[in-house]
Amino acid sequence: MNQILRKLVSQSLCGVLLFCLAIITTQSVNLCADEAAHKDHPLSGRKTPSPGPDDVDKFIRVDRIAKTVFIPLAATFNDANHGMNFNGHYKGRAIYSVPKGWKVSIHFKNMSPVPHSAVVVEQVMARKLQVGEPYFDGASTTDPLKGLKKDEKFTFVVDDIGKFAIACGFPAHSASGHWIALNVTKEGENPSLKLPASPL
Repeated sequence: MNQILRKLVSQSLCGVLLFCLAIITTQSVNLCADEAAHKDHPLSGRKTPSPGPDDVDKFIRVDRIAKTVFIPLAATFNDANHGMNFNGHYKGRAIYSVPKGWKVSIHFKNMSPVPHSAVVVEQVMARKLQVGEPYFDGASTTDPLKGLKKDEKFTFVVDDIGKFAIACGFPAHSASGHWIALNVTKEGENPSLKLPASPL
């Protein structure tokens, strides 16, 4: 009886050890996979400085007749914030302002082999691991959780006043600072883009 009991205890301990080993191995593989996915991030050779106030016209175009703001949006524009940036800016340091009722047309381009996306959310959501659904109808790239390795255009109407963010929807990217500000202002105000003067 004692031998049977010892054998059962021994087998149970082996089972527990194998289970723990499987969990540790899985976590190590996941960590390695995550590191491998970001090993080329940012792209080498993207040492260009982040745009400043003199470059504003390159990153916003305004059609007052059509009441539309056109925004070229490059993910991993350079290596600022370890490549987690839009047009070289991050953590809300680039600030777009658009009047309520206007259209915003974004041409998103991913400059990195790592998946990125763009989704417009309330600014408080930008610091979360998952930013959630777009605040405005149509205000995101396709399937922002998965991200893209290409370019895509999307257009939406800003129909609420408030502080919003153009954020990367790939999990944890926005929480790492991969977002810029989009403020929706009162009707009748002029669209604008404010870029910081000091290099990042």
